[in-house]
Amino acid sequence: MSARHNRWLTEQLPDWERDGIITAEGAGRLRERYAVEATGGLVQLIIGAIGGLLIGTGLVAVLAYNWDDFPRWVRLLLAFGPLAGTQVATWFVLQRAEEAKPWQREAASLLQTFAAGAALALVSQIYHLPGHWTELVFWWCIVSLPLAWVLKSQAVAIAYLFGITIWTLAEASEQGPWGAADAADIRIWFPLLLAGIAPLWPGPTLRERPGASGRFVLAATTLLGLFAVAASAGVLSGGERQSVFWLCMLSCVSVLLFPLTQQGVSEPLQRKPQVVLGGLVLIGLALVASYEGPARSLVAGVRAALVLPWCWFLLAVVICFGVFAFRRQRYAVLAVAGLALVPLLAAGVLARDASGWPVAIAYSLVLLVTAIGLIALEFLGRQGAARIGAALITILVILRMADADFSLLSKGLAFICIGAGFLGFNLFISRRRAAVSGDTAI
Repeated sequence: MSARHNRWLTEQLPDWERDGIITAEGAGRLRERYAVEATGGLVQLIIGAIGGLLIGTGLVAVLAYNWDDFPRWVRLLLAFGPLAGTQVATWFVLQRAEEAKPWQREAASLLQTFAAGAALALVSQIYHLPGHWTELVFWWCIVSLPLAWVLKSQAVAIAYLFGITIWTLAEASEQGPWGAADAADIRIWFPLLLAGIAPLWPGPTLRERPGASGRFVLAATTLLGLFAVAASAGVLSGGERQSVFWLCMLSCVSVLLFPLTQQGVSEPLQRKPQVVLGGLVLIGLALVASYEGPARSLVAGVRAALVLPWCWFLLAVVICFGVFAFRRQRYAVLAVAGLALVPLLAAGVLARDASGWPVAIAYSLVLLVTAIGLIALEFLGRQGAARIGAALITILVILRMADADFSLLSKGLAFICIGAGFLGFNLFISRRRAAVSGDTAI
């Protein structure tokens, strides 16, 4: 059920217990199974974030205006004074414990995050410390992360995820023949930095989950960070970037198959951005591979990737996540994840100088079978995605029609028929779901 339904159920349980409709034990089980997420809501997050951002930006502007007129000791005082003040504010918020409003926690944590970043930057400027801007971002993320743990601040957690992703992308761009020799090994650092958010999600009870905005940012930044690692994995191992294509596909699969509880599996698709983003990007890469040139490069990239430690790490993660997904009967996501296996099988069968057409044709067929499977699973009462399957078939037909040597009139009429069929199928699915049990989750 959605969070709105969970809250409604939680509000009704006391009345049902009082009226004898349900026992106290049964009510406890329902509260545990349909727990309301411990978040302050989007409005509370926005209020705290806006307040913290405005105050933090104002402090920076005031200090910058008079900065050149201050002696060094005054600059140091101004660098650490706001940090000390925000720590006092944070202490008062912590003293209120559960009585503190969500917007108060968000504002206090964001203010201290800004103060910590300003202190780092100002000390570096005062003493003319050498270094690259990425080092400032790295240490800013490190010193700010405890605020997300202590205050359970979703705003700081989101800022932290953006920060480590920006740092990872910047470090990946520094690697290569013309990059910096001392660039960090993001194959190690990005997973460690990403694991730093684990004390907040899923929390000490292993049941807490981020809100909708936090989930989307977590999925998007994880995917971007993994892409950056994929781009640099070959270079760090002394090779080329030929393996990036397939490593990106494996990264999508690892995000797509991320383990979920049974309640998470039953949620609607819009509440699982890791499935949406991982699945859509993987399907997009597979559509690109349905052409001869990219397909040939993809198979060559598989052979190059299989000698990389990062590739085997991703394969181990994908296998583990795949086992969990199979046990949860998440057949739809497993069908989409299977798209990444096509080039692996082709690399073991085809010769090194083989054309890319067999793989391109295989991808078109596998995509078609996957789309039909997504539709069939829903009609069989399983967890499917009929609309996504229909959209995938439509895109496949359009791509193949665009390549065909038909007249413009024939293509135009075909596109009209395809569009009408797609809209009619979606209307049929909407009426069917309304008549049966609502939207199907995957």
